[in-house]
Amino acid sequence: MIKLGKIIDKATFVVSLISYAGVVAIMLLNVADVLLTKLATSPISGSYEITEGLLLCTVFASFAYAQSKKAHINMTILINIFPKALKFLIYGLMGLLSAGVAFIVGYAAVLQALSAIDKGTVTSVLMIPMYPLYYIEAGAMFIFTLSLLYDAVLSFVAMFSKKHEEIVTSTWTL
Repeated sequence: MIKLGKIIDKATFVVSLISYAGVVAIMLLNVADVLLTKLATSPISGSYEITEGLLLCTVFASFAYAQSKKAHINMTILINIFPKALKFLIYGLMGLLSAGVAFIVGYAAVLQALSAIDKGTVTSVLMIPMYPLYYIEAGAMFIFTLSLLYDAVLSFVAMFSKKHEEIVTSTWTL
């Protein structure tokens, strides 16, 4: 079970590299665009649409990594008052619900990519195809789904295992 978690953590780290690269690229592009606009009155053509595409990838790629590092906000104050089995059951069910929503978003991104391929959807200025961005979004959401599922299963196991209970609750606030 823990080995599977380490594999998922590695996958989320790989996806996080997309997020890191996107943030750096957005910063450099926008700084260069502003400097060229102010100093040479010649902005970078298509910088706005490049930023939009990079932002799409950056945001969705950060979800899985944040989940693996337990950086998302969880309202555990309320469930801490429940008995052990009930609190982990609720926490696990919420994880399953979240995984279901993440999967639906990933599936919708795949459908959007297929639609973009069929229609030949490109950006308006640089004519960059949109479908690769949607596939990156879908891949990131599917890895996020795996991370959520792993945490949900871990919560269910924590109902019966002290070791797993400590792992799950280690990031909870009191």
